[in-house]
Amino acid sequence: MRRAWGKLSALTLVLLIGVTAVGSWVVRDAVRGQEDRLLHERANEVGLVLKEAVDSLSSQLTTVGGVVRATNDSPAAFGRASQGLVASSSGRDTMALLQKTSGGYRVRLVNGTALQKGQLVSGPVIPTLTRAETVGQMVTTPVLGSGADRELGFALGPPDTPDGTVLYLQLTLGTLGPPTAADTAPFSELHVVLYDAPTVVVGQSLVTTTDDLPLRGHVQLTSVSAGDSVWTLQVSAAHPLVGGATAQAAWITAALGVVLSILLALVVEIETRRRRNALALYRNEHQVAEALQRSLLPALPVVDTLQLAARYLPGSAGQQVGGDWYDVFELDADHIGVAVGDVLGHDIEAAALMSRVQTALRAYAFVGEQPGAVLDRLDRLMASLQTDRLVTVFYGVLGPATEDGSRQLLFANAGHPPPLLVEADGTARELDDASSLLLGVSSTDYGVRPQHETALMADSTLLLYTDGLVEVPGESLTDRVETLLRIVAAEAPRRAPAELCDWLLEALLRGKRRDDVAILVARLVPSAVPEARRHRRLAALRPA
Repeated sequence: MRRAWGKLSALTLVLLIGVTAVGSWVVRDAVRGQEDRLLHERANEVGLVLKEAVDSLSSQLTTVGGVVRATNDSPAAFGRASQGLVASSSGRDTMALLQKTSGGYRVRLVNGTALQKGQLVSGPVIPTLTRAETVGQMVTTPVLGSGADRELGFALGPPDTPDGTVLYLQLTLGTLGPPTAADTAPFSELHVVLYDAPTVVVGQSLVTTTDDLPLRGHVQLTSVSAGDSVWTLQVSAAHPLVGGATAQAAWITAALGVVLSILLALVVEIETRRRRNALALYRNEHQVAEALQRSLLPALPVVDTLQLAARYLPGSAGQQVGGDWYDVFELDADHIGVAVGDVLGHDIEAAALMSRVQTALRAYAFVGEQPGAVLDRLDRLMASLQTDRLVTVFYGVLGPATEDGSRQLLFANAGHPPPLLVEADGTARELDDASSLLLGVSSTDYGVRPQHETALMADSTLLLYTDGLVEVPGESLTDRVETLLRIVAAEAPRRAPAELCDWLLEALLRGKRRDDVAILVARLVPSAVPEARRHRRLAALRPA
């Protein structure tokens, strides 16, 4: 009996040791896989944040270049357009427009204290400036200087700047080292190092959250595109991302056996559900933000002689709303206003300003102002709001419909992409007349915005859109517009407006976008409603 009990005890002991060993191995493997996945996700999140920041900087440089081109190198306009890039550094960050000369690059316009007007720029930034003249996108310098004098430069050349010039933004990096931040700061659970190089080069470290360089151990590497340059992001966990208890789960399982393994599995499940709930909350908040943006867009009216359709798509995922908008409204029984606009920026302020501009445009239109005068008054409104935001707007008025459905379109354009007009036979062209400066660019020439009138035949299609439909980093804007013109010419005559909107979004964006997109399609058709009934309907719409 004793012998049998001994064997049973040994068998039980061996079985428990085996179960504990297997359980410990399984838990260890699961924890490592979870840690790998979380580190990979967090590295991608950090990379996405950095990419959005770099893309935003590139977009702002492009905007400044556009302002320089549009204002013929106006120092005042350059100062306002570049102020947002240098204002937070007390003058240490500097934005300059450099003119290429035989001896290098000379400062033509400047905002900041690091460079002086007329100064000849030389040294290690010259290769970057030279490359910026040819690649057609933003180029970054290597890390310049050392210690507290470390700097980083960004250069942008033609076609975003006037020929022979380069926009140069010089940012002060300061001493390399971890920032002073609370443990609850974003990504505080990570060690993050960003290198201004396609590989890990300690001497080209831009920012770091640790003094131990380069990172060692379990490290995730991610590439970050910075215009024409490629940066390397190195990420490791400052402490276990799955939690301290979970990281020790294998040892705890080995010590306490099967029961503790089950409890640990429950802990892991709780942590997983907590993360899932947090992600669901994040998605819900994004949907709320998008719903806010869509609520600011008007419903399209029912017009007998027009077929109307519109689409709005937000930019990248995140708690950001934009300033793209469209509008169609009946001014009276015969005249219809059409508009599309874009407030530069992606935040609540941009959405709020968009709402103000849209409402003001309607108000000015309903008092009988012509398109040029409406844009002029909007420009004055922008000045009174004391905002540094820039706004593009196209506004047109469709005149009375003839018996065959044709109309006259009187329009003005403040820096917005020209609409496209497609005739019934597929002939397509841009309505690029009556162009003027963006709203918000300082000007004293009020009352001189041009306007133009053109005929729209029956069954012709008018396409209004924002720049998110055609602007793609690294691709020529001219080529993208020509592609859009070719697609619209082929598809508009045989597709309904709503179908045309969906077709354009799929053909041009292919499910990917970096900016908000607004599209408005209007097709002129002969009225199918008797004239008397039409007037009765319009009279019912007017206030008593």
